[in-house]
Amino acid sequence: MASSAETRQRLLEAAIRTLAVEGHDGTTERSIARIGRFAPEVLYHHFDDLEALFVAALRHTSEVQRARYEEALGSCADATQLLSRFRELYAEDMRDQGHIEAIQELLTASSSSPRLREELITHVESWSEFATTAIGRLVQGTTFDGLVPSRDLGVLAVAMFLGMQTLIRLDGDRSRIESLFTTAEPAAVLWDAFSGARRTDP
Repeated sequence: MASSAETRQRLLEAAIRTLAVEGHDGTTERSIARIGRFAPEVLYHHFDDLEALFVAALRHTSEVQRARYEEALGSCADATQLLSRFRELYAEDMRDQGHIEAIQELLTASSSSPRLREELITHVESWSEFATTAIGRLVQGTTFDGLVPSRDLGVLAVAMFLGMQTLIRLDGDRSRIESLFTTAEPAAVLWDAFSGARRTDP
């Protein structure tokens, strides 16, 4: 018999999968229960309502994905390696089509949900901090250290990513993001060659 924590985890993961597959309008207690393979009433043993489940699911998937990205990108000390690993992670995300699609659905739904909007702001701030840290590592110990506005660039990176995903959602053209990665590759090589981005031990 599954523990309460295990059941709650299944609910969160089922909510994310259902949002990705059915969209926000099609994500109901019954559709979540169908995808998660449990009785609909189980949801109300763990959450007050569907909105509370969405907020918890957003927090859960953001934390899981953030940990995954930190593990993969945390050791990157140059732009070429960072871009390569990020490209691999993004490709995995697009094949899975769970987290990214669910976030897009919740962004749309947040216009009428203050609780969800507040959690999304926290989500965006968390990823902006992550991007800021990654950019900060690239400039640390270089002649650009202290000159590059890492925080502003971190926010810009997240905003650009969200905007790109919105365009992809509208027309289904995923070639845009691949084009961006391809365009960024020579820029990353130039950064590493001319900025002294690779850190040296003191």
